[in-house]
Amino acid sequence: MGRIAEDAMEQFSELILAKSFPAGIRRVRQHKALGHRTVLITGALDFVVEPFRPLFDDIVSAELGVVDGAYDGRMTAVPPTGEARYQALVDHADLHGLDLRESVAYADSASDLPMLEAVGFPVAVNPETRLASIARKRGWLVEDFRESPGMRRSLLPLAPAGSASR
Repeated sequence: MGRIAEDAMEQFSELILAKSFPAGIRRVRQHKALGHRTVLITGALDFVVEPFRPLFDDIVSAELGVVDGAYDGRMTAVPPTGEARYQALVDHADLHGLDLRESVAYADSASDLPMLEAVGFPVAVNPETRLASIARKRGWLVEDFRESPGMRRSLLPLAPAGSASR
C-alpha cells in the first residue's frame, strides 16, 4: 500500500492536478473560506484522490479492500458515477444534515445530470457538448476552468498534516 500511495502522490502533482485546473482548486478554496462544506464525489479510487484530502472536508470515492496492509482487489465501495453519484450526494447530505437546495454541484458530464438536478446551484464546468446545451437551456452557470498561462504549480499543501515543512 505504501508504494501505491507514493505513486499516487507523484502522479497527483502532474496528472490529476493538471486535469482539475487551478481555477477549480481556487473555487474550492473560496467555498471553504466562505464556510461551505466541500465534498469531492468521484469515481476514482480512494488512494488516487487521497492527495486532495487537504482541500476537501470529505471525499466519497471508490475504495479497494485491504487485508494485512495490502490491497486485495475487492471493491469495498463502488465508484460513484451517474446515478450512483447522485445517490452518494443524497446519502452524504442526509448524513451531515445538508440542504441540497442550498448546495452547489460542479460537473462536466451529462452522466452527472441527476446530481446537478438535485442541488439548488448546478454548475457545468468545461462541459461536454450535451451538458453544455442542457445547462444553457436551463439557465445554469457554465464555466471554463481550463488552465490559464502563468499559473503557479503548487496549489495544495502537499506535506502531511502537522509536518514541519508546511
